[in-house]
Amino acid sequence: MKKVLILGSTGSIGKSAIEVIKGNEGYLAKSLVARNNKELILKQAVDTDATNIFLSEKVFDREDFKNCQNVSVPDSLDELLEDKDIDIVIAAFSGIVGIDSILKSIREGKKILIANKEPLVVAGKILLSEAKKYGATIIPIDSEHCAIHQCLNNLERKDVKSVSITCSGGPFWGKKIRDTKNVTIEDAKKHPVWNMGEKNLIDSASLMNKALEIIEARWLFDLEPEKIKVIIHPQSIIHAIIENIDGSSIASLSTPDMKVCLAYGLGYPDKIKSFTNPLNLAELGKLEFFDHFESDFPSINFAYRALEGDETIPVALNSANEIAVSYFLNNKIKFNSIFAAVDYTMNIFEGRPSESNLDIEDLLEIDKEAKTIASNFLN
Repeated sequence: MKKVLILGSTGSIGKSAIEVIKGNEGYLAKSLVARNNKELILKQAVDTDATNIFLSEKVFDREDFKNCQNVSVPDSLDELLEDKDIDIVIAAFSGIVGIDSILKSIREGKKILIANKEPLVVAGKILLSEAKKYGATIIPIDSEHCAIHQCLNNLERKDVKSVSITCSGGPFWGKKIRDTKNVTIEDAKKHPVWNMGEKNLIDSASLMNKALEIIEARWLFDLEPEKIKVIIHPQSIIHAIIENIDGSSIASLSTPDMKVCLAYGLGYPDKIKSFTNPLNLAELGKLEFFDHFESDFPSINFAYRALEGDETIPVALNSANEIAVSYFLNNKIKFNSIFAAVDYTMNIFEGRPSESNLDIEDLLEIDKEAKTIASNFLN
């Protein structure tokens, strides 16, 4: 029996993970962690036979457990992360939150399925180094990097000419920055394909998700930035394409459903069921591709710019974006101000002497500083 700890069980990815785990024999969601959704995590505990639940921002009352008497609440999250009985950790928190939990899971030698891009953007070099040191396995379960992981399995890096990450284009594909000044929150959340959390929806609308994915791919797969490309693919059926030096290409295709990636990560290196709709290319009819340069959104260029700098610049990009997205979702700024905040914050750090050999604590301090700079700019 493979026992799983889900960090972020009440979010969209956490809920999908529970579906996949419940549908496959030999897997148990033993421990569930969320921020504050007490009602849902208690229901999930009953549905999954979980034995441990934990909320990072709320406290349980005794009366909460009238329907789930066999569930315990640890004194700290560390107790769950250090549980020797846990085989797999699913990191499904949004944003940089949870980077400490990922690092602790790595140092416990677990298999870690990482859904959120931000920890790898901020500290990918450190996390991959620690995974190698402690014998942990990191498997990305966002669709693009999960696809790359599958495609690269039987390839030597020397044989890879380029890696193309696909992008739906989001709800504003075809628009210029000047056209987005007055778009609403609801406009930005109307993703044409994927069902995601709010932060990810806004990142998709701004194409900032691709900026984060370029940086993530650089560390996850030890790729030179110039080998990482982005191509617009509105149908979101092909998730990544590997071009080889012999002129052949390998692609990963699937229905756009996170359960495919979750099943891949949970079962790896074996295959388990995802319970998603099968892919029917004949029914789909066509697959389209466009050059991302047709958009004047600067997000993708921000990624390459960040990778040209020192270790602080990707942090500045990510932190400024987190603040700007939060401001937009709270109706404090216009959509196109997201780009201005990121550009300004990156400029500040680019103007400083280069830094290297930073540890997690250093990077988290830079994250705080960059968020302050972005907040001051937007205020």
